[in-house]
Amino acid sequence: MMAMRSAAALCAAAACALLVGACASQPQGPMVDVQPTVTVSSFQSTSFSPTLVKYEAKVLIHNNAPTDIEFRGVDYAVDLFDTELFTDSFSGVRKTRANGDQTVTFPFQVAVKDIVNQGIDVLSEQNITVTFRGEVYTAKRYGLDPVPFTATVSVPLPRVPDVAYLGSEGDPLTDAWRLHFSVTNTNAFPVTLSSVKTFLVLNGKRYSMVHTHGQTDLQPGVATPVDLQMETSPGKALSMALNLAANRSLHWNLTGQVTCSTQYGWVYIPLDLEEALYGD
Repeated sequence: MMAMRSAAALCAAAACALLVGACASQPQGPMVDVQPTVTVSSFQSTSFSPTLVKYEAKVLIHNNAPTDIEFRGVDYAVDLFDTELFTDSFSGVRKTRANGDQTVTFPFQVAVKDIVNQGIDVLSEQNITVTFRGEVYTAKRYGLDPVPFTATVSVPLPRVPDVAYLGSEGDPLTDAWRLHFSVTNTNAFPVTLSSVKTFLVLNGKRYSMVHTHGQTDLQPGVATPVDLQMETSPGKALSMALNLAANRSLHWNLTGQVTCSTQYGWVYIPLDLEEALYGD
Protein backbone atom coordinates (compact mmCIF):
# COMPACT_ATOMS: atom_id res chain seq x y z
CA MET A 1 0.00 0.00 0.00
CA MET A 2 2.87 2.33 0.93
CA ALA A 3 4.59 1.54 -2.38
CA MET A 4 1.44 2.38 -4.36
CA ARG A 5 1.13 5.74 -2.58
CA SER A 6 4.80 6.53 -3.27
CA ALA A 7 4.38 5.67 -6.96
CA ALA A 8 1.29 7.87 -7.20
CA ALA A 9 3.15 10.72 -5.52
CA LEU A 10 6.03 10.39 -7.96
CA CYS A 11 3.65 10.44 -10.92
CA ALA A 12 1.92 13.56 -9.58
CA ALA A 13 5.27 15.26 -9.03
CA ALA A 14 6.39 14.37 -12.54
CA ALA A 15 3.14 15.70 -14.00
CA CYS A 16 3.57 18.98 -12.09
CA ALA A 17 7.14 19.29 -13.31
CA LEU A 18 6.05 18.76 -16.92
CA LEU A 19 3.28 21.34 -16.50
CA VAL A 20 5.63 23.90 -14.97
CA GLY A 21 8.20 23.27 -17.72
CA ALA A 22 5.57 23.68 -20.41
CA CYS A 23 4.40 26.96 -18.86
CA ALA A 24 7.95 28.24 -18.56
CA SER A 25 8.61 27.51 -22.24
CA GLN A 26 5.62 29.58 -23.37
CA PRO A 27 6.38 33.15 -24.60
CA GLN A 28 5.91 35.86 -22.01
CA GLY A 29 3.37 38.56 -22.79
CA PRO A 30 0.83 38.78 -25.64
CA MET A 31 1.71 37.51 -29.07
CA VAL A 32 1.90 39.81 -32.09
CA ASP A 33 1.11 38.46 -35.55
CA VAL A 34 1.08 41.67 -37.60
CA GLN A 35 4.17 43.55 -38.71
CA PRO A 36 4.70 47.24 -37.90
CA THR A 37 4.82 49.78 -40.72
CA VAL A 38 8.22 51.47 -41.16
CA THR A 39 8.83 54.58 -43.29
CA VAL A 40 11.58 57.19 -43.58
CA SER A 41 9.59 60.29 -42.59
CA SER A 42 12.46 62.75 -43.11
CA PHE A 43 15.88 62.60 -44.75
CA GLN A 44 17.92 65.73 -45.44
CA SER A 45 21.31 67.36 -45.26
CA THR A 46 21.78 69.57 -42.21
CA SER A 47 25.20 71.17 -42.64
CA PHE A 48 28.23 71.36 -44.91
CA SER A 49 31.87 72.22 -44.52
CA PRO A 50 34.82 71.78 -46.89
CA THR A 51 35.48 68.41 -45.20
CA LEU A 52 32.09 67.04 -44.09
CA VAL A 53 28.46 66.81 -45.16
CA LYS A 54 26.09 66.04 -42.27
CA TYR A 55 22.71 64.35 -42.70
CA GLU A 56 19.75 63.45 -40.52
CA ALA A 57 17.27 60.66 -41.22
CA LYS A 58 14.09 60.02 -39.21
CA VAL A 59 12.43 56.62 -39.26
CA LEU A 60 8.74 56.43 -38.30
CA ILE A 61 7.58 53.12 -36.80
CA HIS A 62 3.83 52.48 -36.54
CA ASN A 63 2.55 49.58 -34.45
CA ASN A 64 -0.36 47.98 -36.33
CA ALA A 65 -1.11 45.48 -33.54
CA PRO A 66 -3.84 45.88 -30.89
CA THR A 67 -1.22 45.40 -28.16
CA ASP A 68 2.15 46.91 -27.23
CA ILE A 69 5.14 45.69 -29.23
CA GLU A 70 8.84 45.47 -28.36
CA PHE A 71 11.83 45.73 -30.68
CA ARG A 72 15.33 44.30 -30.84
CA GLY A 73 16.73 47.22 -32.82
CA VAL A 74 17.62 48.57 -36.25
CA ASP A 75 20.35 47.63 -38.71
CA TYR A 76 21.07 50.39 -41.21
CA ALA A 77 23.49 51.32 -43.98
CA VAL A 78 24.47 54.43 -45.95
CA ASP A 79 25.28 54.27 -49.67
CA LEU A 80 27.17 56.96 -51.55
CA PHE A 81 26.44 56.91 -55.28
CA ASP A 82 25.12 53.32 -54.99
CA THR A 83 28.28 52.16 -53.19
CA GLU A 84 27.97 51.12 -49.55
CA LEU A 85 29.79 53.60 -47.34
CA PHE A 86 29.17 52.10 -43.88
CA THR A 87 26.78 49.99 -41.80
CA ASP A 88 25.71 50.30 -38.17
CA SER A 89 23.15 49.10 -35.62
CA PHE A 90 20.90 50.81 -33.09
CA SER A 91 19.37 48.98 -30.12
CA GLY A 92 17.55 51.85 -28.41
CA VAL A 93 14.15 51.41 -30.05
CA ARG A 94 11.48 51.77 -27.34
CA LYS A 95 8.39 49.65 -26.76
CA THR A 96 5.56 51.08 -28.84
CA ARG A 97 1.97 51.16 -27.62
CA ALA A 98 -0.89 49.55 -29.49
CA ASN A 99 -1.64 51.42 -32.74
CA GLY A 100 0.98 53.95 -31.69
CA ASP A 101 4.01 55.57 -33.33
CA GLN A 102 7.59 56.31 -32.47
CA THR A 103 10.25 58.20 -34.42
CA VAL A 104 13.93 57.22 -34.31
CA THR A 105 16.49 59.82 -35.45
CA PHE A 106 19.74 58.82 -37.14
CA PRO A 107 22.37 61.56 -37.60
CA PHE A 108 25.41 60.69 -39.69
CA GLN A 109 28.06 62.36 -41.82
CA VAL A 110 29.86 61.80 -45.12
CA ALA A 111 33.46 62.90 -45.51
CA VAL A 112 34.27 64.86 -48.66
CA LYS A 113 37.37 62.70 -49.07
CA ASP A 114 35.06 59.68 -49.47
CA ILE A 115 33.33 61.51 -52.30
CA VAL A 116 36.66 62.33 -53.92
CA ASN A 117 37.77 58.70 -53.52
CA GLN A 118 34.89 57.70 -55.78
CA GLY A 119 36.23 59.92 -58.52
CA ILE A 120 33.61 62.62 -58.05
CA ASP A 121 34.63 66.21 -58.80
CA VAL A 122 33.30 68.09 -55.74
CA LEU A 123 33.73 71.39 -57.54
CA SER A 124 31.42 70.41 -60.39
CA GLU A 125 27.69 70.88 -60.60
CA GLN A 126 27.11 67.19 -59.90
CA ASN A 127 24.94 66.41 -56.89
CA ILE A 128 25.81 64.10 -54.02
CA THR A 129 23.42 61.13 -53.97
CA VAL A 130 23.09 59.38 -50.61
CA THR A 131 20.82 56.45 -49.74
CA PHE A 132 19.77 55.56 -46.20
CA ARG A 133 18.40 52.01 -45.85
CA GLY A 134 17.94 49.31 -43.26
CA GLU A 135 15.65 46.93 -41.38
CA VAL A 136 13.69 47.13 -38.12
CA TYR A 137 13.64 44.00 -35.95
CA THR A 138 10.83 43.17 -33.52
CA ALA A 139 11.43 41.00 -30.45
CA LYS A 140 12.37 37.41 -31.35
CA ARG A 141 9.39 35.87 -29.54
CA TYR A 142 6.96 37.35 -32.09
CA GLY A 143 8.55 35.41 -34.96
CA LEU A 144 8.06 38.31 -37.38
CA ASP A 145 10.31 39.08 -40.34
CA PRO A 146 12.41 42.27 -40.26
CA VAL A 147 10.72 45.31 -41.85
CA PRO A 148 12.86 47.11 -44.48
CA PHE A 149 13.04 50.83 -45.22
CA THR A 150 14.95 53.01 -47.68
CA ALA A 151 15.20 56.63 -48.85
CA THR A 152 17.50 58.55 -51.20
CA VAL A 153 18.37 62.25 -51.26
CA SER A 154 20.42 64.16 -53.82
CA VAL A 155 21.87 67.57 -52.95
CA PRO A 156 24.59 69.77 -54.45
CA LEU A 157 27.78 70.15 -52.45
CA PRO A 158 28.04 73.91 -51.80
CA ARG A 159 31.12 75.61 -53.14
CA VAL A 160 33.21 77.79 -50.89
CA PRO A 161 32.48 81.47 -51.72
CA ASP A 162 35.28 83.52 -53.22
CA VAL A 163 36.62 86.15 -50.80
CA ALA A 164 38.63 89.16 -51.99
CA TYR A 165 40.29 91.83 -49.84
CA LEU A 166 39.35 95.33 -51.03
CA GLY A 167 41.31 97.49 -48.56
CA SER A 168 40.78 99.33 -45.28
CA GLU A 169 39.98 102.76 -43.88
CA GLY A 170 40.33 104.56 -40.54
CA ASP A 171 43.06 104.41 -37.94
CA PRO A 172 44.60 100.92 -37.87
CA LEU A 173 43.95 98.79 -34.81
CA THR A 174 41.22 101.12 -33.43
CA ASP A 175 37.44 100.74 -33.35
CA ALA A 176 37.29 103.13 -36.33
CA TRP A 177 39.30 100.72 -38.48
CA ARG A 178 37.23 99.03 -41.21
CA LEU A 179 38.35 96.14 -43.38
CA HIS A 180 36.52 95.82 -46.69
CA PHE A 181 35.99 92.53 -48.51
CA SER A 182 33.80 91.16 -51.24
CA VAL A 183 32.19 87.72 -50.99
CA THR A 184 31.03 86.07 -54.21
CA ASN A 185 28.50 83.27 -54.02
CA THR A 186 29.86 80.62 -56.41
CA ASN A 187 26.82 78.35 -56.00
CA ALA A 188 23.83 78.02 -58.29
CA PHE A 189 21.49 78.76 -55.37
CA PRO A 190 21.24 81.69 -52.92
CA VAL A 191 22.88 81.57 -49.51
CA THR A 192 22.42 83.77 -46.47
CA LEU A 193 25.53 85.02 -44.70
CA SER A 194 24.37 84.52 -41.12
CA SER A 195 27.51 85.24 -39.13
CA VAL A 196 31.16 86.10 -39.62
CA LYS A 197 33.34 85.25 -36.62
CA THR A 198 36.81 86.57 -37.34
CA PHE A 199 40.07 87.23 -35.57
CA LEU A 200 42.91 89.56 -36.43
CA VAL A 201 46.18 87.67 -36.01
CA LEU A 202 48.78 90.35 -35.28
CA ASN A 203 52.37 89.12 -35.11
CA GLY A 204 51.09 85.73 -33.94
CA LYS A 205 48.56 87.01 -31.36
CA ARG A 206 44.79 86.87 -31.96
CA TYR A 207 42.26 89.69 -31.49
CA SER A 208 38.55 89.43 -32.22
CA MET A 209 36.75 91.50 -34.84
CA VAL A 210 33.05 91.98 -35.55
CA HIS A 211 30.93 91.91 -38.68
CA THR A 212 29.32 95.34 -39.05
CA HIS A 213 26.05 94.02 -40.52
CA GLY A 214 23.53 91.31 -39.69
CA GLN A 215 22.31 88.69 -42.12
CA THR A 216 23.30 89.25 -45.74
CA ASP A 217 21.70 87.52 -48.71
CA LEU A 218 24.19 86.36 -51.32
CA GLN A 219 22.70 85.74 -54.76
CA PRO A 220 24.32 83.25 -57.18
CA GLY A 221 27.34 84.72 -58.95
CA VAL A 222 27.02 88.11 -57.24
CA ALA A 223 29.84 89.79 -55.30
CA THR A 224 28.55 91.26 -52.02
CA PRO A 225 30.56 93.71 -49.88
CA VAL A 226 31.33 92.69 -46.30
CA ASP A 227 32.88 95.05 -43.73
CA LEU A 228 34.67 94.06 -40.54
CA GLN A 229 35.30 96.34 -37.58
CA MET A 230 37.93 96.15 -34.85
CA GLU A 231 36.42 95.19 -31.50
CA THR A 232 38.44 97.12 -28.93
CA SER A 233 38.72 97.39 -25.16
CA PRO A 234 41.31 99.06 -22.89
CA GLY A 235 42.99 95.72 -22.23
CA LYS A 236 43.04 94.78 -25.91
CA ALA A 237 44.41 98.21 -26.91
CA LEU A 238 47.25 97.86 -24.41
CA SER A 239 48.00 94.32 -25.59
CA MET A 240 48.19 95.44 -29.22
CA ALA A 241 50.40 98.42 -28.30
CA LEU A 242 52.83 96.13 -26.47
CA ASN A 243 52.66 93.67 -29.37
CA LEU A 244 53.63 96.37 -31.87
CA ALA A 245 56.37 97.73 -29.59
CA ALA A 246 57.91 94.28 -29.20
CA ASN A 247 58.01 93.55 -32.93
CA ARG A 248 59.96 95.52 -35.52
CA SER A 249 57.78 94.26 -38.36
CA LEU A 250 54.00 94.20 -38.70
CA HIS A 251 52.44 91.01 -40.01
CA TRP A 252 48.71 90.50 -39.77
CA ASN A 253 46.19 87.99 -41.03
CA LEU A 254 42.45 87.42 -40.72
CA THR A 255 41.13 84.01 -39.69
CA GLY A 256 37.81 82.66 -38.46
CA GLN A 257 34.64 81.07 -39.73
CA VAL A 258 31.82 82.17 -42.00
CA THR A 259 28.41 80.62 -41.32
CA CYS A 260 25.78 80.57 -44.07
CA SER A 261 22.29 79.13 -44.23
CA THR A 262 20.97 77.48 -47.40
CA GLN A 263 18.01 75.41 -48.48
CA TYR A 264 20.24 72.36 -48.02
CA GLY A 265 21.35 73.14 -44.45
CA TRP A 266 24.04 75.20 -42.75
CA VAL A 267 27.37 75.86 -44.44
CA TYR A 268 30.46 76.33 -42.27
CA ILE A 269 33.44 77.85 -44.07
CA PRO A 270 36.84 78.33 -42.43
CA LEU A 271 38.40 81.69 -43.22
CA ASP A 272 42.09 82.42 -43.74
CA LEU A 273 42.87 85.49 -45.82
CA GLU A 274 46.67 85.50 -45.70
CA GLU A 275 46.91 84.69 -49.41
CA ALA A 276 44.38 87.44 -50.25
CA LEU A 277 46.29 89.96 -48.13
CA TYR A 278 49.83 89.19 -49.25
CA GLY A 279 49.39 87.41 -52.58
CA ASP A 280 51.26 84.30 -53.66
